[in-house]
Amino acid sequence: MGQYSGSMGVTLLWTLLWISRCGQGLSTEPLSKKIFFLAKTNNRVTLQVSPAVPEGTAHQWMWTSHDGRHSNTSVALITSSMNRNPSWNIQSPFSQGTGYDLSFPPKCENAGEFVFMQTKPASAVLERFEVFGFVLKAVTPNYNGSQVYLGSDVSVRCEVSSLPDGATLQWERDGDSTSNTTLFYNKTAHMIIHTVDQNYQGRFNCNFRLNGELLFTVYTTLNVRTDTFNKPLIHLFRESSNSSEMKLICRSSNTYRRAAWTMSRSTSVTLTSSDKIRSDRFSSPPFNRYDFPLHVSPVTFEDSGTFACFFDNQIFGLVKLTTFRVSESGGPPGGQPVVLTCELSEVSGEPVTLAWMRMEGSRGLLVKQDVLTESHPNRMLSVTLPSLRRDQLHWQCAVFTEGMLRATASLTLTLPTQTTMSSMTGMGTETVVRGVITMAATLGILGLLGFYCRRPNGTQTQRQKEEPAQLEETSV
Repeated sequence: MGQYSGSMGVTLLWTLLWISRCGQGLSTEPLSKKIFFLAKTNNRVTLQVSPAVPEGTAHQWMWTSHDGRHSNTSVALITSSMNRNPSWNIQSPFSQGTGYDLSFPPKCENAGEFVFMQTKPASAVLERFEVFGFVLKAVTPNYNGSQVYLGSDVSVRCEVSSLPDGATLQWERDGDSTSNTTLFYNKTAHMIIHTVDQNYQGRFNCNFRLNGELLFTVYTTLNVRTDTFNKPLIHLFRESSNSSEMKLICRSSNTYRRAAWTMSRSTSVTLTSSDKIRSDRFSSPPFNRYDFPLHVSPVTFEDSGTFACFFDNQIFGLVKLTTFRVSESGGPPGGQPVVLTCELSEVSGEPVTLAWMRMEGSRGLLVKQDVLTESHPNRMLSVTLPSLRRDQLHWQCAVFTEGMLRATASLTLTLPTQTTMSSMTGMGTETVVRGVITMAATLGILGLLGFYCRRPNGTQTQRQKEEPAQLEETSV
């Protein structure tokens, strides 16, 4: 027992020494410095090395790109001596900075993990950097390049080169999550602001957080026009459903006597006017001589067409509306496949991308997409689910043009609980019926056997006549 205890003591001592040495080694390993840049800016990205770090005679920069094209690639070899400046052997697009600093253009393809290390006389990691690249793009129909047209849709997207565990990328306004339509997938946060007006003026932030800590922000600022005069044709996408609605803005800085909204497909129809402010699903408030919006509720699939607003005889707004709808078909009973369909009312002019996404919270997982053009044989995108699972209940169909989000429509499926119960009830009834039949057959057979056993024969009759007392006693 004592020998065993002593062996444990020696083992524990060596273990503590090993942990201590490992801890010392880990303490000298440099922490990764996080660097952020916005792509397509004029400033180059520079990774700065502390002047006190390099002491060896040979160093190198290693690079692993976020996009997966490069892994532990040597991009710069540096040799130095006491008598001359360091000599660089460097790969494009990287370049030498001051001292041992590394510089490169601000492109997302250059983002990744960088390691500056000494190779002689001994190998050692001296500096680590993780560089994140961001791309910000906005599609805003602009007036004179600075003001957003009143009543148009504004689509913006913010993309990061890598999203590690614990990181989030989210559109916010004044520190709060925005109420506008947002979609996150493939390291990109999309946001669409429908029917923009003065309430949306100001700054919208795309915030990058790691474990809840805000590390980097890119933003876009909206300045919205106050009227719709001279506004070009605006193309809007809207979902058609029983609960959908749409608002179109028509506003002037001057006053007018009459106003009207019309819709044109094959013919032109007046929807509302200053004399008639309601017609079926279309309504407008009383005309105040300068503002006459149109409210549509619900939006139907057949509402696709061109809407025009007139003040007196002048056009103050033109809107081309494309509608789309989502539906499901098939499914139980019997575990039939479920088919999800997203359909556009028309495709004219620019190509339109439809994408089905399975939603996990606020994140979308792309399942299927297709680019539709005027020559496309159909205007829909379908996804078939062989069977319905609990993780396949929440879906979105997203509409994109030129890679920018234009609209989304949600579809929530339900597990077939009633069908399952009915199926189970049917199976239970069948089991009971089978049991009853089996029991009846068994009782019938037992009855026949009992009858056969109790049936009197000639010998028993004779004994009954000769020994009545014995039979009576036996029966008792």
